[in-house]
Amino acid sequence: MKKKKKFFKAIIFLMVCLCIGFFIGFISDVFFNDAINTYMEKTNLFTLPSFFLLFIIGYLIQIIIHEGGHLIFGLISGYSFVSFRVGSFTIINDNGKLKRKKFNIPGTGGQCLMMPPELKNGTFPFILYNLGGVIMNLVASILGILVARNVNSPFNFIWFVFSISGIFGVLTNGIPMKIGGIANDAYNILSMLKDKDTRQGFYIQLRVNGLQSQGIRIKDMPLDTFEVKDGSDLSNPLNTALRLMEFNWYLDNMDFENGKKSLDTLLPYLDKIIPVYRNEINCERIFLELVGDCDKDFIDNLYNKNLRKYIKIAKFMINKTRILMAYETFYNDDKHKAMEYYKKIYKLADKYPIKGEADMELMLADWIKAKINC
Repeated sequence: MKKKKKFFKAIIFLMVCLCIGFFIGFISDVFFNDAINTYMEKTNLFTLPSFFLLFIIGYLIQIIIHEGGHLIFGLISGYSFVSFRVGSFTIINDNGKLKRKKFNIPGTGGQCLMMPPELKNGTFPFILYNLGGVIMNLVASILGILVARNVNSPFNFIWFVFSISGIFGVLTNGIPMKIGGIANDAYNILSMLKDKDTRQGFYIQLRVNGLQSQGIRIKDMPLDTFEVKDGSDLSNPLNTALRLMEFNWYLDNMDFENGKKSLDTLLPYLDKIIPVYRNEINCERIFLELVGDCDKDFIDNLYNKNLRKYIKIAKFMINKTRILMAYETFYNDDKHKAMEYYKKIYKLADKYPIKGEADMELMLADWIKAKINC
């Protein structure tokens, strides 16, 4: 009976997504087709370069609206605010006070993270939280259409493009799919409706991030929190994330040997793992080699052009600076450069939104510094 209910829920959700797509397509055909002709006649704004420029600006605004939707519907669902990020600009909740921090994840334009409520009967509300961004993009797009259609203004073309960018956001987040291997909001909902383990993995990620943002170290959490069932597909992003959390638990306990064992379990899946996690894994493999045998051939093989580019882009992720400090210490034996990175780690930690993780990184940086002074 429970399996049937989950199946019907999944079917209903899929039908809702299809209806949204049909509705948007219908509106676009009826309104936008006429609108383009109208704007071409009445304004000189309609050029291909201006369209793309306005689309990019509109889409950036829609990202903020999208993340705001997660925030609003998360609060409605009983979640508590943790952080709100656009680009590297991040606002966090620090004991009830809003503070500005810096953080970025390559490949993501923004992110709204919230602490989920306590589990009730083994479950938690996740549909509205995940769907909130799509809902707000849809609302914003409809408002843009109404303004463009009913208000006589030479700037209607801007509203027109703004609505298109919103519809693009609705389609790419509201229809279940993976983009670059990363599941979108609708895909997450569908997966969680079908699979208990997926729900559990999603909940743990949000919960652990929330606790770390409050200053709790990952080493102070039970290790079995991050347990992945035997035989699970570790290329599944949720399972990959849990295994990386397990690795960080060992790292926070300075247990490099078991940390390596944990990380090595991901290697058979490496080609299937999404790029951002694959890069994270290789970064930490380099770190473990640097603090271990420091096999330069092994390090050179991993530390290629693509990984160097990733580390450069992820400049606000504090673990990257820790890896660079270790590289200068153990590979190049450049104490001066290593100490420059050491100072940078402390500066990054002051602006880092995840306090528990920052404290771990400061501990590791101090440990490397002690090795320099030996």
